[in-house]
Amino acid sequence: MKRSSEDEYVLLRSGQLVGAALLVFVRSRALKKIKNVEGSVKKTGMSGIAGNKGAVAIRLDYANTRICLVTAHLAAGFANYEERNRDYRTISHGLRFQRNRSIDDHDTIIWLGDFNYRIGLSDDKVRRLIRSNDLGTLYENDQLNLQMIAGRVFPYYSEAQITFLPTYKYDNGTDEYDTSEKARIPAWCDRILRKGNNLKQIDYTTAPLRFSDHRPVYATFQCTISSIDEQQKEKLSRSLYDRRKQDIAGSGYNHEKTDEDTVGYNSIAEGLPPASSDRRKWWLDNALPVRSQVRPPQSNMVLNPARPSNPFAATHEPDWVMIARTEEFGKAERKSKTVPAPPNRLEEQRLPLSPSGHPGRSGSASGMVNAVSYGKSETPPSPSSTSADPSVGRKPAPLVPKKPVLLSTPSTGPNRSLGNVSNMGTQIPASAPALGRYMSANGPSNAQLSRPGGSSINAKPRSNGPRPTSASQPPPPPPRRGTKRSTARTDLLDDDIGDEGTTIPSLQPLRPN
Repeated sequence: MKRSSEDEYVLLRSGQLVGAALLVFVRSRALKKIKNVEGSVKKTGMSGIAGNKGAVAIRLDYANTRICLVTAHLAAGFANYEERNRDYRTISHGLRFQRNRSIDDHDTIIWLGDFNYRIGLSDDKVRRLIRSNDLGTLYENDQLNLQMIAGRVFPYYSEAQITFLPTYKYDNGTDEYDTSEKARIPAWCDRILRKGNNLKQIDYTTAPLRFSDHRPVYATFQCTISSIDEQQKEKLSRSLYDRRKQDIAGSGYNHEKTDEDTVGYNSIAEGLPPASSDRRKWWLDNALPVRSQVRPPQSNMVLNPARPSNPFAATHEPDWVMIARTEEFGKAERKSKTVPAPPNRLEEQRLPLSPSGHPGRSGSASGMVNAVSYGKSETPPSPSSTSADPSVGRKPAPLVPKKPVLLSTPSTGPNRSLGNVSNMGTQIPASAPALGRYMSANGPSNAQLSRPGGSSINAKPRSNGPRPTSASQPPPPPPRRGTKRSTARTDLLDDDIGDEGTTIPSLQPLRPN
């Protein structure tokens, strides 16, 4: 008898993850009822990096029944049943199809593959029970059976009764269990589990194939398929809608004034609004958000912060507490809000001078340098008028700026004057490090510092060598390689310039030893 083309099996979809492969074959005549065929994989080896362990899944819609087939290869090892449980959870929750559908989002689910669960007995005892064909004792100590009973793996899945010997581990080409040095304990590593009320298992056994160290396992199921006539479904839905519409029209129902969802939901207490529904929310009545109308009994009372956050919790704390509002508190509050107007007058700052007339942080205040800030409509007064006015407030002198300033272009001759730097009307001499560096590079000489009033400060540096006879000196040579510049001494400022008649030590470049 010759088969027709409709009875032939065709490959519908296949998937592979290293050693795990899944192939789905269907009859040709069933292709017109199958749709939405998808495939997906999930790695679990090395925390999801390697594909030596993991699962391959294929899902499809047969008529109106959603079917999912999963083949998995879980973690190996006798004592690694917890890791196998984690692999199952990772696959069950992590493997996804399109539209974020998971394995559990199907009517019919079948798991099959090398789950690697072992029998928790010694090798000698397992082999002795196999020889006596005591499969019940072996199954009572099966790790997968115990983990499923404890609810730790494959919840709501079922397995048919096992009537075949352990499928692992055989010597290739023989019916003898492992005879190598490792002598692995025989176990039911290869399993098939099902989930779905429309499934009925017919067969569950092994195939006599000896080309591997595993015996292949197969099962036969009978599945009830749901098929819905979409045209008849639409017709029935329309007729039910029309019937309901007629019933509402005959009862005088007005959908604009009555909310059917709130019928029977009355207020539970006087003063409270009725229960809300999906279409009516009492806090949005009159198209306005609800606002609290609760006011304190008295003006000097506030809510009690010591009350618990749960308003229905039992407590002895009152709802309101009284606070004291004294006149002093009100005056202090009003005073803190008053901001004084900025004064429109001349502000002066007087910097004390050292006995030599140079501004500094030490010495007597024999001379004064005026630091004046002027308004837009004021003119700077003369130095004599401001210094003689005792009514001008005296403020502490600000710190002398420590940033060195550049020297002016040196003039020819033994005396070289430093440029004046103006800072808010104050004449500040150049910094001492720059002065010392300049004098040390050109030999000992007198340096003249100018100050207000036309007077000057003569600083005589200490000489460390013979005095040059020539009046004009060449410009200082560039520092040699490896020398340390003296500008690192930024702490030598105006305080290091002494009174008249005192000397300033010259700063020589450091030479390498």
